[in-house]
Amino acid sequence: MSSRESRREENQRTFRRANEAFHNAVDDEVADTRLVPFLCECADVDCFGKVNVTLSEWEVVTSRDNHFLMIAAHQRSAGEKVIGSLREYEVAEKPDEARDRLRTIS
Repeated sequence: MSSRESRREENQRTFRRANEAFHNAVDDEVADTRLVPFLCECADVDCFGKVNVTLSEWEVVTSRDNHFLMIAAHQRSAGEKVIGSLREYEVAEKPDEARDRLRTIS
């Protein structure tokens, strides 16, 4: 894997950890019908985009550690493919070998 791809994956892990911390902080405070702003989990280190979804919608996407929620057409890591959508956002899936790297590094 190139250092560029490593940086992209690290960026996605950073956004995921931030989103997890945010989710945990607001989980008991926000009604499940309310849209909340999570960070876009794309591979672009300079992305400041937000994905506005409910807590349960975010939980469903991220229940698979190789699924990432991002703004449509945002930068994906090598091998990622769009497998679905949620509202106007895309759900991208990392290939199995990338998922395994995420598990060992996170």
